[in-house]
Amino acid sequence: MEEFVWTDARIRWMSDAAKKGKFYYLLAERISAYLPPTSRIFCAGGGLGDLAIWISYHVEQVTAIENDAKAIAVLRARCPHNVVVLLGDVLSYSPDRLYDALVLYNVGGVEQVLPVVRELSSGKTFLIQSRETPQEEAIIDELIDALENAGVPMKYDAFEQEHIQPFRSWEDAKSYFLFTWNRELTEEELRSILEETDDRELPFVYREKKKLGMILFDAANPALKKPIA
Repeated sequence: MEEFVWTDARIRWMSDAAKKGKFYYLLAERISAYLPPTSRIFCAGGGLGDLAIWISYHVEQVTAIENDAKAIAVLRARCPHNVVVLLGDVLSYSPDRLYDALVLYNVGGVEQVLPVVRELSSGKTFLIQSRETPQEEAIIDELIDALENAGVPMKYDAFEQEHIQPFRSWEDAKSYFLFTWNRELTEEELRSILEETDDRELPFVYREKKKLGMILFDAANPALKKPIA
């Protein structure tokens, strides 16, 4: 997988998206339907901690982790009292005790994810993965095959969810698509995909349906205590 790198522009775009959209709110609603309110949850991935923040309104405590100091500062400035924010790498983090549930968003494939599951979760585990590309679909297929081959009962849900990305200016939008699509859009292309708003701070928005897959299983299954190929 391509390594995710925080930049000032990426932090700004994600912060602005959190103001306008309900992407992570709706995802948290989908996840929290399976969680009792007394749960202690560990969450890695999902915006600038946006998924962790929305889940925190449904459970007792959420621990979130990020490996970038700038992203951590933004999250800590707006997180509720029951969100614990750690600076570190989820792939090497080792807690004092297991969490009641685990939420991993675009963390990786079998080799990355399953060791984390064994290290962190004692109960329900949610693996959420983008499925926009054949490579991302392959990650989901690999995870499902590994769990099925090990005899671990699981549930898989493929769905789409609207994501709204606002922009502070026309130039801001051009920079975003150059960064995310790796090419500069023409003025005509931008006009065809951007909507104007009444918001002076964020006068343009881009709406898209993001394809996601969610794998749900119980980390307490004995088959997960040993390495799974």
